[in-house]
Amino acid sequence: MSEAEIRKRQNYKENRKKWILIQAIALAVLCVIALGTFYFYDKMSETYFIEYTEGGSVDYKVQYKENGFFEEEWIDAGQSYVSSLVNGIDTTFNYKINMGSDNVAFDYSYDVIAQLIISDKSTGDHIFDPMDELLAEKTNSVSGSRGFSINESVNVNFAKYNSLAYNFIAAYGLGNATAMLVVSLNVDVISKCDSFSNNNENTYTISMNVPLLEDNFSIYSTASAPSDTVKVLACNGTASQNALLIIAIVAASLAVILMGVLIAFVFLTRNEDINYDIKIKKILNSYRSFIQEIDGEFDTNGYQIVPIKTFVEMLGIRDTIQSPVLMWQNKDETMTQFFIPTQTKLLYVFEIKVDNYDLIYGIDDASGNTILEIEDSLGVEEAVIVEKDVNIEEVAAALATPDVKLEDVDYVPDNDVDYEGTEEKPAIEVVGVVWPERAHKNKVYRYDPNGENLNEGDMVLVPTRDAAKDREVIRKAAIAHANHKIDPELHPHAIKKIVGVIKRHAEAALTPKDQNNN
Repeated sequence: MSEAEIRKRQNYKENRKKWILIQAIALAVLCVIALGTFYFYDKMSETYFIEYTEGGSVDYKVQYKENGFFEEEWIDAGQSYVSSLVNGIDTTFNYKINMGSDNVAFDYSYDVIAQLIISDKSTGDHIFDPMDELLAEKTNSVSGSRGFSINESVNVNFAKYNSLAYNFIAAYGLGNATAMLVVSLNVDVISKCDSFSNNNENTYTISMNVPLLEDNFSIYSTASAPSDTVKVLACNGTASQNALLIIAIVAASLAVILMGVLIAFVFLTRNEDINYDIKIKKILNSYRSFIQEIDGEFDTNGYQIVPIKTFVEMLGIRDTIQSPVLMWQNKDETMTQFFIPTQTKLLYVFEIKVDNYDLIYGIDDASGNTILEIEDSLGVEEAVIVEKDVNIEEVAAALATPDVKLEDVDYVPDNDVDYEGTEEKPAIEVVGVVWPERAHKNKVYRYDPNGENLNEGDMVLVPTRDAAKDREVIRKAAIAHANHKIDPELHPHAIKKIVGVIKRHAEAALTPKDQNNN
């Protein structure tokens, strides 16, 4: 194997291993991400319980109009009040929630609504119930805290609502009606815990109830839940949990896709040489104890060689005749032979080797052309430079055909006169090539030497039209007429270029020392 082929072979295998490693690392990372996120998703899916309390209160002061009986303008809470003297009520709402954990994040909103309720005294059904927004809705967020509190104050115009109720009942003659003013703080708490989000159980309301149309009245408060009642919250999910599930699914999907790509890459990039290595390693890993390696090539002289198709058959023969299996591999590691010699001079041989290295490890030169290295009949190794657009398999097929010997070809000599050319008609440089013809007398075909200086007897590859296949093919040919120049009128059509030089004439391959010795 040439140095160029060795380099190409090493580079190919190293690059293949590198890309397999890169893909394997990427696959491992995706698997770790997928497994990790699935694990944390599962842990976050476990139900955990949080105790919490919430409660609220209402504090108020009643404002009296100027009168001749009460010196104070503001009357404290908890008394009975004269309706005709009341001007307004200053009200303060308080709300507080305490959580047993600080890992629940809150979004909450609240507002204060005043509702005038005129209802039927006997049934309690509402007749008229308009609402006023005393405090527009406010929103806030709390994270990493065990709770929050709300303190808001509003002024309630008692005289306005009392007058509205009186006028409505009088206008419609509703003698069996009652009127009540309800001022409420409504708190809506939403957390990332699924069981504590947007439902009525998590809306807390505390109300101040003010009777209307009475000579005197007392204020009382109500709440949707008693203050400081201990409640239990069962949590089993958050928004981040869903994000983890999405990440896990995406990572797992990408891992499956990449695994498919990796498997396809491993198999599609296996060439004959890599398959050879795999076969040898498989045999050695499985049957090393049955195999004895030898240093040099086995001398087959005097033996009758019996080719064996599979290594399993070799093991069967070994068990039958109780003879060792010998193994020899060439230095290029492109051929391994297994032998079982017998006393009857039968030599059982099983061989694994790599062929067509010119196809597997063609070498590109700087121009993008492909270099194929072969040995000529003298054992002189030469490089065949092949144009980059040429089908390498066709080149290999042409190389496999026998060499063209001029003495065996009955061709018409080329009588072209070397034309010097003029300014009007510059000369065209050509060579004449021949190959065996079947249909008619052999003749010389003109080709552009493609910058090569060729002599009679040199072997080249040329493109030609195959009428049977109806396409262009590569053919091996011999130079019958060295570089010379012709009048362009002798060849009005475009001249095809030679594809590459296989080898020079045998005499040209000899060194001056060899020629002197002869």
